Amino acid sequence: MDKKGGRVSVTINGRTFTARSSVSISPATVERSNGVNRDGSGYSTIAPKLASAEISFDRGERSGIVFDDAMLLADVNCTIWEEDAQITHFFTNAGFGGTPSIDTESGEVSGMRVEAPRNSYSFRAE
Repeated sequence: MDKKGGRVSVTINGRTFTARSSVSISPATVERSNGVNRDGSGYSTIAPKLASAEISFDRGERSGIVFDDAMLLADVNCTIWEEDAQITHFFTNAGFGGTPSIDTESGEVSGMRVEAPRNSYSFRAE
């Protein structure tokens, strides 16, 4: 059976959070941009970027997080486990990016990313 998605868990600095929706992982640490010159010919540029994971999780009492403290942490270690696909993503010495937003009706926290440079992101497929 080809496993492409499914259940996911997120652990940040040793604390497990319940993912509310899918986690969107951007593993590439380079970005290619294409453009056009005035004569119609094309060109491409390559720029470095951080590997990242967009995470939406449940605010629940056990998952409460003080956002100002969390956003200021110098280092964040985040492990994302894709249980059904058997893939583990590691973001070590990473940082938070984005702006957290809390939906008071559903308790969903969204708008946060974990971001890591090239030498701080890895994955393992089982």
